[in-house]
Parts: sequence; structure tokens; C-alpha cells
Amino acid sequence: MTAALRTESGGGSRGTVGTADPSVTACLVWVAGTLVRIAGDVGDLRSAGALVGEAAAVLALVPEQSRRPVSVPPPPRPLTSCQLVVLCRLQQEVPLREIAEDLYVSVNTVKSHVRAVYRKLGVASRAEAVQRARVLGLVQGGKPEPT
Repeated sequence: MTAALRTESGGGSRGTVGTADPSVTACLVWVAGTLVRIAGDVGDLRSAGALVGEAAAVLALVPEQSRRPVSVPPPPRPLTSCQLVVLCRLQQEVPLREIAEDLYVSVNTVKSHVRAVYRKLGVASRAEAVQRARVLGLVQGGKPEPT
């Protein structure tokens, strides 16, 4: 996907899209957000990890001059793909047991991921984690569409 985006938009040698057109930037951010949302809905952690990796690659295409500084410092360490999938599911306000069932892992595994997310985001609750993740652009705002 990212190779096609570079080809279509005349990507530069540094791997970013060659133009700082705001609509191109908005589209890239939308694509990345959509990939992360899909990753949160996928029950297979390997597929979710691939989607999150593709989202990161898409965001890397955003021209540097279009990137706005974030007022909140980024997490000290990046979230793993599994942690990001669990974080996306946390905003859906479903019990951890249900998240575990959907991801085919134990509740204790989900709890471990949640604790790691809280630690890395510097928060103490689910609501704070979701709010901080939205500020950092890790998840989209609002409630997900019902399926």
C-alpha cells in the first residue's frame, strides 16, 4: 500500500509523500486511523499487528512540514501491536473478559496488556488511557460504529 502511495504521489527520496497538500495529509491520517480501527476489530493478533504496522508506514508518508507538534509528550516506549489492539478495544467499553474472548487469549493476558498500556501512557484508569490515546492519535475519537 505504501509503495503505491509513494508512486502515485511522486514520493521523495526520504520516503514521504512529495507534497504538503493538506488534503493528501488528511487522507493519509484517515487511512492510518482506519487501519488501526480495523486492527482493533480483528480477532487475530497477527493480522492486527500487520495492520498496525501498515498504519505506521502510512503515517511515515506524511510530510514533515505537515506534522503538528503534540502538546502531550509521546509515551516513553511505543505500544506493541497487541497492546494497541487492546487499547482500541478499551474505548468500546466492553468487559476485559469479552476482549479476551474476542482475541482468543486469557483474561490475564488482556489484564497484562492493559497494565502495560497504562504504564506506557502514564495513566491510572481506562478512561484516562482512552483520552490520552486520542490526544496522541493512537485511536480515533468517539464511539465506534455498531456492527
